[in-house]
Amino acid sequence: MLQRCRRRARKQGVDVVVYHQRMEALDLPRRYRAIFLAGPTFNLLPDDSIALAALHRIRNHLAGGGTALVPLFVPSPTPAEQIGRVRTATADDGAELRVSVLSEERSDSARTQTTVLRYERYRDGESTIVDRPWVLHWYTRPEFESLAAAAGLIAVSVLETPGASDLQFHLQAAG
Repeated sequence: MLQRCRRRARKQGVDVVVYHQRMEALDLPRRYRAIFLAGPTFNLLPDDSIALAALHRIRNHLAGGGTALVPLFVPSPTPAEQIGRVRTATADDGAELRVSVLSEERSDSARTQTTVLRYERYRDGESTIVDRPWVLHWYTRPEFESLAAAAGLIAVSVLETPGASDLQFHLQAAG
């Protein structure tokens, strides 16, 4: 992802600096007026303690009056008929790409869903197969607002999509 960002920026004549760090250990050289999490990446943090650490780091990197946008969602369980079904696509280099759900475990009490995905790539008689667990951790609105408050952040606005499980929090430093 970072390599793609660099390539696209170079093509457009834009000079960029990118960082690769864990969200809960974020340590950048300055503060920012805006912090934007692309999609619900916050849901990839596996538990509340790591999520709280990430929110503290986000808080520490906000400039005065700055805002952080944190999209969240509650994942739906994978329908039973989708388990084992292979989806295919063709990569730019002609490779056949396949992905399938091997298994899924969900805990509503822990607010986690672990889906084991199989990624396959076939090209010129060679293959690569990787099984990867994809852990999603979700929040209700009050749970996330409480976690944000513990990190010194307040929700200045929350966008809820009617009929969907999406939330977008605009956070600022409290006080």
